[in-house]
Amino acid sequence: MFSSCQKEIKNNSKTDDNYTECGGIPFDFSTGALVINEGSFQGSGKVFHYNLVTNAISKNLYLNANCDVPAGMFLQSAAIRQNRVYIVANGSGEIQVVDRNTFEYKKSIQLSYPRYMAFEQSRGFITNGTINGYVYVLDEHDKIVDSVSVASGPNPIIASNGKILVGSLGSWDNALFSTITDSAVTIINPSDLSKKELLAWSKPTDFVEDKNGKVWVGCSGNGQYDYGNDKPPAFVKIDVLNEIVEDTIIVGEAGNSISKIAINPEKDIIYYYKSDGVYRLGINGEYKNEDVFIPTTGLYGIEVDPKSGDVFVFDAVDYSSAGMIRRYDSSGNQVASVEVGVAPNGAVFYYN
Repeated sequence: MFSSCQKEIKNNSKTDDNYTECGGIPFDFSTGALVINEGSFQGSGKVFHYNLVTNAISKNLYLNANCDVPAGMFLQSAAIRQNRVYIVANGSGEIQVVDRNTFEYKKSIQLSYPRYMAFEQSRGFITNGTINGYVYVLDEHDKIVDSVSVASGPNPIIASNGKILVGSLGSWDNALFSTITDSAVTIINPSDLSKKELLAWSKPTDFVEDKNGKVWVGCSGNGQYDYGNDKPPAFVKIDVLNEIVEDTIIVGEAGNSISKIAINPEKDIIYYYKSDGVYRLGINGEYKNEDVFIPTTGLYGIEVDPKSGDVFVFDAVDYSSAGMIRRYDSSGNQVASVEVGVAPNGAVFYYN
């Protein structure tokens, strides 16, 4: 079902002006954001660098550091552990492990439909996103050593309070939609891989951790095969230490779902988006009934700079040509807009 292998690196010269010789990156990208461009059926996904000071974009980090070898099809996410970056390509079923400082290729991990990663207690955890839900376990040498069975369609994942939380979206099997399988959050103990499932509204799509160590689950509400019976979007607050659902807050009406979420540096305001723009929710209920905070459309992802608090929204445009990143300060004022790759869906912030 899974294996790890060494990918062949071609010895080709590069053409991008940002790079000199194969594997050499002559600028410092230790501070900034790695932009994940998902790509399309016509080409592989790409990783760009966003300079947070100048708003300059440097293209194709992986391609140019590794002699034009692509990272894979449909880049879903990226994660950082110590001196390594993990680039998750779900379309080609692989994770490229690269050096954090040079972006040079180290190894490839191959497995079924990888989605997102988190790390805890020297282990890595990878959701696989399929109907037969599994979370794969990496050791400190990036070797898959185990797996944990979870509810159907595992997708978002987060490390919190020494545990791993996984959200399962379910599947389009109508028999599943009135059960916990459609809306499960699984809490995994990394030490012995024991687990507990919690019912979490409907369709848990993303996680953030607040300043009190509570995990907030953004739930899209799209939980029924019959769209007329969808639940509205909601946030579920989980007490991770006691492994219980502490609260559920509905944020809108059925049919206008939420997807990815992010949290400010103080970890007390959650940002999320719907079809008409970005909204806020304070962890004590502030802004719950507020009108749209940043009016905008076409969003495909959202991130918050963990230092400045700036909000970054990702617009895939038409999913086949260059997408856009729009940057806003914490008051909702747009401060920058930059063109990036095809279907940008998120970013990972680099800070030393």
